Amino acid sequence: MALEFKKYSKRGFTLIELLVVIAIIAILIALLLPAVQQAREAARRSTCKNNLKQLGLALHNYHDTHRIFPPGDINAGGYDAGWLPAGSMRNHTAYMFLLPFIDQAAIYNEINFSLPTGNSDGSGIGGGGYQTATERKVIVFLCPSDGYSAGPYTSTSGAYAVRNAYRTSYSVLYPWYNTGTSYNNYNDMTRKSVFGHNGAARLRDIQDGASNTMCMMETPLEKQSALRGPFWSGYVATGAVAAGYRKINAPYSATDDRVDWYTPGSEHVGGCHILLTDGAVRFISENIDFETQKALGSIRGGEVIGEF
Repeated sequence: MALEFKKYSKRGFTLIELLVVIAIIAILIALLLPAVQQAREAARRSTCKNNLKQLGLALHNYHDTHRIFPPGDINAGGYDAGWLPAGSMRNHTAYMFLLPFIDQAAIYNEINFSLPTGNSDGSGIGGGGYQTATERKVIVFLCPSDGYSAGPYTSTSGAYAVRNAYRTSYSVLYPWYNTGTSYNNYNDMTRKSVFGHNGAARLRDIQDGASNTMCMMETPLEKQSALRGPFWSGYVATGAVAAGYRKINAPYSATDDRVDWYTPGSEHVGGCHILLTDGAVRFISENIDFETQKALGSIRGGEVIGEF
């Protein structure tokens, strides 16, 4: 009896089956990508918070060494510099004085503090200049979630003159724009903040309580004008943040969503990080009550601050 063999035909995937598999894979990727992006942003946000923590530790180490916080600036050439002697522009910033406390002593040691580090001069006082030591990017001064260029920026414009300067995402808080006097002579306690022209507070000066007073806030790198700061390496007139001047992430106009000068904010969704003077870092909503925001920025306003 003859043996019978069954023939089996090889069968591949049909086009419809391949398309279904590809569609399923595409759906899974679409579902996965937001989760990956959220995880990355969470990591960047954590790094940003850690940067501010490092700056908080640096500020307290500076205070332990000098019994005072670093000056917001030294002989800054803003529009309010008329009280300074002729030829005295220096434009040093608080960030420069923190360099030894954030493992950047090499840069600090290259800076000659008897010479200016910026040519900003909005009052015609004179004496500005540049040093190559400060023409560097310092990563701890930058929020990793902010993809806008940190620099270098160069300008020859009056109160905004800088050369190869790099911005910082973390601004020291000033009392107000155009104070027209030194920090120690500024007497409006409802606005006086931790930092200012040629001076800063001591911990004992913060009568509202270090846990109820901000000393730094985030600010976006992209401003309405490329002239705006803050730059870590040189003062410019409209650079630092004043907590009582503009709301967090407030747009420049109804048709321009970039922030203006003196504006706190960030590229994180819904608000920004702040550094309290006791060293704690908090994330606060851009919808925070503006009166509370202003109260957090003053050192002796005498306000009663609730939850924030």
